[in-house]
Amino acid sequence: MKVLKLYHMIHIHPLFFLLALSAFLTGAIYEFIILFSIVIVHELGHFLTAKHYNWRVEKMEIWLFGGAVVSDEHNTRPFREQLHVILAGPLQHVWIFAFLLMIQMFFGSHSLLATALHYNGLILLFNLLPIWPLDGGKLLFYLLNRWFAFRRSLILSLTLSLLCMFTALSWLFLEDRWTLATILLTSFLLIENGLEWKRRSYTMMRYLLYCAYQNRKELHTKYVPVHQDTLVRDLLKNIHSNRRHKYVLKQTTPFYIVDEQECLQAFFERKEPELRVRDIPEVAI
Repeated sequence: MKVLKLYHMIHIHPLFFLLALSAFLTGAIYEFIILFSIVIVHELGHFLTAKHYNWRVEKMEIWLFGGAVVSDEHNTRPFREQLHVILAGPLQHVWIFAFLLMIQMFFGSHSLLATALHYNGLILLFNLLPIWPLDGGKLLFYLLNRWFAFRRSLILSLTLSLLCMFTALSWLFLEDRWTLATILLTSFLLIENGLEWKRRSYTMMRYLLYCAYQNRKELHTKYVPVHQDTLVRDLLKNIHSNRRHKYVLKQTTPFYIVDEQECLQAFFERKEPELRVRDIPEVAI
């Protein structure tokens, strides 16, 4: 049986080492070890589930109060798989909670045990916040994808992420709960959201490229009336992950239907994003 080597795939964010130094200097090293252990178990849930579905995993990152399984398979896999991979992390906290309670029941209470229970619940709740790139932020994006176009879902999830973050920051400011860990974590999340917003066009392009070579015939088909002068690039802005569009050109005589896949071919293979939809060859109705 092949041994799964993890050491070369684990990347620890520099801010995590800064938090470790802070814990050492303040005498909170045991609490830090507990925190680190829970985060590792959480991320292993994501990692092993992704490997179960044969995702190409680039690395596993460890942040301050969480981490990420970095894979280019996100957004390009069936909804069920994406949901399982995301929920696999939070679900680890259930058995951790049960395990800690069992220890408490047999050996009695202890300050470190109480700390572990506190951190376990804190990390679970924190990661479920609808903030990118936390589990809650990704889950929000996947759910929005069920109702909205991919591009709109991405913009909505990032907008809601920023709103949620600034709401949390306002509460921390009013309650005077600023600590070094809070400042580092806030800085990290703001940077990640800014970077994701800047590369949203790249994310969209990568998804369109995936759709161009995906078998979308099994998806639910929706017929959409469009103007014959609509550009291919404008049509593809409304591509959905759970449906296939066929565009009905009623202004032409006789009117005909253009398949979404033909727009993708015109965009990538013919490299004609400015092509008008009426200039795409007719498809038999």
